[in-house]
Amino acid sequence: MKRLLSIAALAVAGCDLAYPEVVVVNQTAETVQLRNVSFNGCVWEDVLAFGESTSPGRCLPGTDRVHFEKYDAAAYCRDQAEDGTIDGLCPCEDVDGNAETMEELTNPEPTWFSYQTTSTKTVEYGEFHTFEVILAEIEQDFSVPGPYGH
Repeated sequence: MKRLLSIAALAVAGCDLAYPEVVVVNQTAETVQLRNVSFNGCVWEDVLAFGESTSPGRCLPGTDRVHFEKYDAAAYCRDQAEDGTIDGLCPCEDVDGNAETMEELTNPEPTWFSYQTTSTKTVEYGEFHTFEVILAEIEQDFSVPGPYGH
């Protein structure tokens, strides 16, 4: 009886090891960070700077898109400069050099927007895949709660 239980436990563990392994790489842009990356049951809560990758994760077999939250530091900085919240960078100076800050438009905390890859990826038992996220192949992900914006 013990032997049968041992064999059954090994069989169940063997199934887990057969799940596909996936790694996701941020290849978007130098100023873009990704977080909460997910694919087919795997979630990586790390923040990925440009060129960084997730650790390998065992995901469910099947087809899905890579989902993630995106933060673009350059766009955030540009928006803050336009709103006059960065000292020395204000396109809204009048003739006398007085800066006009638009307080109601200021967002002191960056917003992470929900995105996904435009194409689906398929993984099967026993496979290993590396998926690169690039700017040309992403779109806003309206399947999850907002925020939506960029």
